[in-house]
Amino acid sequence: LVRLRNLALGLIFGAFLIMYLGVFVKPLLSAFFVIGLLMIVVSIGIYFRMGAISMRIPQVRCPNCGKMTKVLGREDACMFCRTPLHLDENGKLLER
Repeated sequence: LVRLRNLALGLIFGAFLIMYLGVFVKPLLSAFFVIGLLMIVVSIGIYFRMGAISMRIPQVRCPNCGKMTKVLGREDACMFCRTPLHLDENGKLLER
């Protein structure tokens, strides 16, 4: 998930850079603008997909701090206290 977010952010910065470079290359201004706009649209699509995936991630209560946290995959850490968390195949929190 983090890699996709970094990709989307990179696409946005790259799009701004390409559109800004188009100002200095007048014959290709419209082409650079369209390429930058497409990069931003792809980035928006990635962020939308990440939000949809984030809604399906299981939430568990951290045994250490007691706060609700999301677990990506089978092993992750609590986003508040960094306690290692492990899930079984059914999505239940394993005590270790």
